[in-house]
Amino acid sequence: MKRLVCFTVVLVALSGAVPGAEDTPKVSKPFEYSGYTTPEYTSFKTFSQYVPMEDGEQLAIDVHLPTEGPQREAFPVILEYLPYQRSTINVETGAVKDVTGSREGRFFLSYGYALVKADMRGTGASTGWVLDFIPQLSRDGGRLVEWLSEQPWCDGKIGMKGSSYLGWSQMATAAQAPKGLQCIMPECIPLDGYTGEAYPGGIFLHGFFVDFSRYMGMIWRNMNFPDMGIRPTKPALDEDGDGELQDEIPVDTNGNGTFLDDGFPPAYRDGAERQHVYFKSTQQHAKGNYNYTEWASAAPFLDSPAPLDVSMYDLSPSGYVPAVRQSRVPIYHSGGWFDAFTRGTFELYCTMAGSNPSKLVIAPSYHDFTSGPFWKHFGVSKNEAEGLYLAEHLRFYDRYLKGIENGIDTEPPIYLYVMNGAGWRFEKEWPLARQQVKRLFFGADHTLAEGDSGEGSDAYQVDFTHDARYTESLGNRYLGIGMNSPQTPPLRTDKDQQCLSYTSESVDKDMEVTGHPLVRLWASSTAPDGDFFVYLEDVEPGGEALLVTEGQLRAGFALLRDNNTMIHGGITRVDVMPELPWHGFEKAQYNAQIFADDALIELVMDLNPTAWVFKAGHRIRVSIACADYPTFRLHPLLSPKNSPDAPDNILPIVTVYRGQPHASCVELPIIPAPDKT
Repeated sequence: MKRLVCFTVVLVALSGAVPGAEDTPKVSKPFEYSGYTTPEYTSFKTFSQYVPMEDGEQLAIDVHLPTEGPQREAFPVILEYLPYQRSTINVETGAVKDVTGSREGRFFLSYGYALVKADMRGTGASTGWVLDFIPQLSRDGGRLVEWLSEQPWCDGKIGMKGSSYLGWSQMATAAQAPKGLQCIMPECIPLDGYTGEAYPGGIFLHGFFVDFSRYMGMIWRNMNFPDMGIRPTKPALDEDGDGELQDEIPVDTNGNGTFLDDGFPPAYRDGAERQHVYFKSTQQHAKGNYNYTEWASAAPFLDSPAPLDVSMYDLSPSGYVPAVRQSRVPIYHSGGWFDAFTRGTFELYCTMAGSNPSKLVIAPSYHDFTSGPFWKHFGVSKNEAEGLYLAEHLRFYDRYLKGIENGIDTEPPIYLYVMNGAGWRFEKEWPLARQQVKRLFFGADHTLAEGDSGEGSDAYQVDFTHDARYTESLGNRYLGIGMNSPQTPPLRTDKDQQCLSYTSESVDKDMEVTGHPLVRLWASSTAPDGDFFVYLEDVEPGGEALLVTEGQLRAGFALLRDNNTMIHGGITRVDVMPELPWHGFEKAQYNAQIFADDALIELVMDLNPTAWVFKAGHRIRVSIACADYPTFRLHPLLSPKNSPDAPDNILPIVTVYRGQPHASCVELPIIPAPDKT
């Protein structure tokens, strides 16, 4: 390759960076931070280059360094290690879109942090191929951090950040215990990738995967579809040395969005000769990358073999927990009450809190801190929420990258938002020690009450058209992984007409539910197996039903297993906390004939954790469906074509039982109101 250092961006003023403020009183508490540090830099410089990996592949990185401020040779680094393009470029104008164009990027640069974004191998402008979450990405991350720590512009201290895949990459990198890594702040990731992302409750997350793989296929190939928001990754190498980068991208001669099918050698806008670094890297991605949907949809069990002789045990964040615990790296976990990975966020925090300095914040959000409709619902604008997010990150990085004693490590470790209640508050532990479990039993006439109403049952005709997507965006918790959340709080009033529902009387005073609701469902079916989706709802006096939380389970996985087996089948002896229902999900643990011979089965499932106040005069509802299409794939034994209208579908009748000895119920973790005396 001609040159690794390829381009320097003209310095741009940083908006909102105001030097001084030395006399500001010191305040350091969640989302409020002043007096400990000030924005000192008003400009930055950017360059891109390749970083060599142990096997010869090259990772493309962007480096952004603060300028126009106090003279320093080196800075602490905040790293994002991602598969989603570190930056993009307009092939017509050369305009680059990168982190420096965001409020977040300008914010951290102004406070004297260098920012680095790196394309994973097989993505962006990096070389090689990739299988999503392959262990090699962990080794690459460790190598990258150690390389960064040795650069003259890095002071040897590196922190990481990012949500979802970028949260996974932090765990994978920290497991290598690389020199220089001081802290990580993973946001919205599961502990177990099988139930967390691919098969929640053992049911394939069809809707997310289809959209995800379509998107990844386009950005891997550096396609150009501006109307869809898809542009090529910015090259990391200026082969012809003219200071422009858009001419490093081959011409899409036939105008179909990709330059890969226009022959070799590719044509360039300036006609200059090249070694075709960008073209060859993109070609490697297109030829070598594994399609996540194709292999995951054919791997229905936790121990199903994936390509390259790995399984979800190896690819999940759980696989890195033992090594991260040994590293002792400080971790600030971040999640949202309506994220699909909320259970995993708590499991990661609780499982590592005893080994690593740990913090946890849970917001009224979906798959990143500012997403979803509930910030607005509770009176906070997206702009304000972003400000909270930035302040909390700054507190954490100042403590562990700059050594500023701001007290973030001495305050109570958990900060959570109680929805529909008093809002933010500290907690010392999870689950809350003061919780009191209230059982509400399914009763006659579809009631829900503390007392057992006597033995009985209710029949439900399964409806494959039940669709738990909400608002015009057709978003929900699970599609939110792909950033498709509802535009307003999700109402289930109409959808409940397709469900079997049980509703309580009005609560006589405000009732806070904070923790992991649990459902014990006794059921039988005219089919040998089936899927169960359970929704906990807040029914307003006017009758509108608002989704609070939810969960699901394939009945064939009914038997409970040791939850410590979530991590490498239990061989590491890590104690997974908190203790929640776990169904193993291995092939040998699945019973495809669970309901055969008129069997009556107890299904025990936890719903996603929540913190919600049911107001006085409101009612509590539990609704049960046996499909959620197209978010989830229909049960393949009941709908082989995965279509609600297929003529060969089997539409069973499910019977739910109530009253002893088969008393179906929901268990709610109630938090007593504080004593006002």
